[in-house]
Amino acid sequence: MKFSLDDPLIAQIRKVLQSVDMDDDSHIPKRNGHRPASVLVPLVKRDEWRVLLTRRPMHMSTHAGQIAFPGGRTELGETPAQGAVRETGEEVGVGAGDVHLLGRLASFNAVSDFRVTPFVGILNPHAEIIPCRDEVEEVTEIPFSFFMDKANHVPRTVEFEGNMLKLYDMPWPSTQNPHWHIWGMTAMMMYRLYEGLVYEGLYS
Repeated sequence: MKFSLDDPLIAQIRKVLQSVDMDDDSHIPKRNGHRPASVLVPLVKRDEWRVLLTRRPMHMSTHAGQIAFPGGRTELGETPAQGAVRETGEEVGVGAGDVHLLGRLASFNAVSDFRVTPFVGILNPHAEIIPCRDEVEEVTEIPFSFFMDKANHVPRTVEFEGNMLKLYDMPWPSTQNPHWHIWGMTAMMMYRLYEGLVYEGLYS
């Protein structure tokens, strides 16, 4: 069996996600200059459930060196879900047959003029991870439980579009030694997933 769909954690995660199919226009940019994009929050079962993350190379024109999920601009003629799966294949070498989408989080406006739709999906644990060196400097897998522990959420207040927002950084493995400094929209997506699971009573 490729995917652990009967896993209790996966069952809880599916409850807090919206449908993979877009039945509204919430993913469509409403502002001039904004472009549609989608990302995948990839979960993979190893010794425990883990989250796959990438580090962008320093030569990238945008978000150089940042920690990110596979994703990018949605191409003409494809759905947001198709875009997230395609980008996963292009960036880390995991093809569509080795990805099972569970659902999506709400679309949002990113600082970089993209309207982003995040999907959550499971990777086949036997799929080979082959980073595209033009777009990915390094890949890691961090325990899902790390992101679900509020002790690892470091609050930070930022101004965005005239509003003060409270965000959370998630430095791994620790605040004192953050080899992977997870912040910005990557951390925000994980925090939104955490909030949903807290609401369902799985975490506190």
